[in-house]
Amino acid sequence: MISARMVLVKPVVLAASLVALLSLHFLPVAEAQLGRPEGLYYKSWAIVIGIEQYVLAPSIPGAIHDAKKVAEAFRQMGFDEVVELYDKDASSRRLQQLLNDMLPRKVGRMDRLVLVYVGHAGVMQDSDGQDRGYLVPFDAPVTSTAKSITVEQLKEFARRSASKHTLLILDAPVVGWETTEAPGPSWEGRMAPESDTDRRAVQVVTAAGRGEAVGRSDQGSRFVEALLRGLSGAADLDGNGWLMASELGSYLVRQVEMVSGGVQHPSSLRIDGDGDMVLVEGKAPRGPAVK
Repeated sequence: MISARMVLVKPVVLAASLVALLSLHFLPVAEAQLGRPEGLYYKSWAIVIGIEQYVLAPSIPGAIHDAKKVAEAFRQMGFDEVVELYDKDASSRRLQQLLNDMLPRKVGRMDRLVLVYVGHAGVMQDSDGQDRGYLVPFDAPVTSTAKSITVEQLKEFARRSASKHTLLILDAPVVGWETTEAPGPSWEGRMAPESDTDRRAVQVVTAAGRGEAVGRSDQGSRFVEALLRGLSGAADLDGNGWLMASELGSYLVRQVEMVSGGVQHPSSLRIDGDGDMVLVEGKAPRGPAVK
């Protein structure tokens, strides 16, 4: 009975995987980007990964629904390329190919890149006894790094990426970044946030700390709920019309800690550079709103 069902499903699975692979292969290769773009960026990329029905790990009900809502939010924000990878399309091989080959070839130096992950994470200790986190692909176990995407691999990906601004938003407790909390925007940044776009930045927002569970309600992940509110404008903390990645990170830390009753602690980090990604461009720079 089971084998018969597997035989019937297999062609559909193969076809879906082939479509996803081809869609990644035919993403446009980065064109020569000379001079400054007319806007803040030449192209905006959002890579959204959602894994719900794991092969070797417990399922996460609602993970794909959450990820699809985030993908739609970035489309509404005007991102040019929104790539979605769900369940079997987010296998270890596929994610390694995405991070090590496709995106480094296709993302240009004046682009912005957001990578969103909704799924399991694990943690191990390195030879020095330091915690090192990792993402768990569709076909990988939670308790082993054997097919995982480690923090070190994510750092290397961010280093190799040509994008001026890179933001990782991880709905999982991913630890081991070895950096300090990203400072809030300076006074100059609040007055003219577009100046931050001239400086490279790699920023990370994670949903929880080591050993913490990512809380979920009937509506989905608390972190994703707060993320969607933040992207819609609630995270513009100084009210100047510009939504910066550092503002989004600060907003998520406060909101998730509050709604979780203090049991879930997101983190907002800058792991490279001193710039700040612009998520929403204001019509004109101005000072912080009067409270």
